[in-house]
Amino acid sequence: MSEIIFIEPKMLYLLGVVPVFFLLRWWESKRQKHAMIRFSDAAIFKMLNPTLQVVGRNGFIRVGLLLSAVFLVALSIARPGGNPIFIEQELTKKGVDIMLLVDLSSSMRATDLTPDRMEATKLAVKSFIEQITDDRIGLVVFAGSVSLQSPLTQDYRTAKMMVDIVSTNFLPVQGTAIGDAIKFALDRIGKESQSKAVMILLTDGENTKGMLPVDAMKAAKKAGTRIYTIGVGTSEGAKIPDGEDESGVLKYKMYMGQPVITKLDEALLEQIAEETGGKFYAAATNESLLKAYAEIGRLTKTEHTEKKKKAVYQEWYLWPALLALLLIMLEIFFGRRTTWFPTGKKAN
Repeated sequence: MSEIIFIEPKMLYLLGVVPVFFLLRWWESKRQKHAMIRFSDAAIFKMLNPTLQVVGRNGFIRVGLLLSAVFLVALSIARPGGNPIFIEQELTKKGVDIMLLVDLSSSMRATDLTPDRMEATKLAVKSFIEQITDDRIGLVVFAGSVSLQSPLTQDYRTAKMMVDIVSTNFLPVQGTAIGDAIKFALDRIGKESQSKAVMILLTDGENTKGMLPVDAMKAAKKAGTRIYTIGVGTSEGAKIPDGEDESGVLKYKMYMGQPVITKLDEALLEQIAEETGGKFYAAATNESLLKAYAEIGRLTKTEHTEKKKKAVYQEWYLWPALLALLLIMLEIFFGRRTTWFPTGKKAN
């Protein structure tokens, strides 16, 4: 025999309505008894107020019927049923793990994008996150060192907050460690998810520190992780702002008496994308940067099928609901023929 369970057990709290209902009916009967005192003839009261009579031989039966009906309605809402049967379903999802790798080196302060490369990048990344639905998103930031700013998550609100707080002064070591960033992100994705994961590498300069990017690229290729690369900045390169002098004139980062010009290594970024099955984007303007992220968002949608067990219940809520209806009909029948509580004498 199947054990009776309740699919919506929290609804059983509605059983608390039963004593409340009883108290309300009791209060109503007391009030109407006092009202009868005003009439010299009970028969006149019954004639004027036939549906609200409070005295009669079958009053307790009517109360019992109504209370039982309320009790059964509460049980019906809690959805009683038998033990669940688990069936296996195939669910098609389009989610993918996406790890964003964002360059925070000082060259991201260059103003060839508006207001500068860093702020334009943050705007594009947040716009990209807002378009995500089923994916998990993570954020790795790098300069001369690497840091995990946000692990893979579907908490998109928190992910955008993590993007907001980064800056070119966020990491203590300057430089551009592209290889270290790729290897670091690969390890954080985990072996089980690497073959279905995607990296989006955004940088504006040449690799200057750490692991060779080609070696990290080979590790990602072996793991089956696609890398989409975005090169930020113009082909002519740009000077790197470095504060203002005492007169408020903008200064630039200098090396051996000459302004440092930040240039892209497009060949390296193209190689990383091509070898891993991704694509390279040159983002020389704010608009092209936004378009790059938008296109990557479309390309990274991959369907995969998951098997999941679903509980199917044999529901019995209809029976207490029908019984409650029957009791209410009986209460109406008794109400038309008799009154509530016995008085011991008949009205003339």
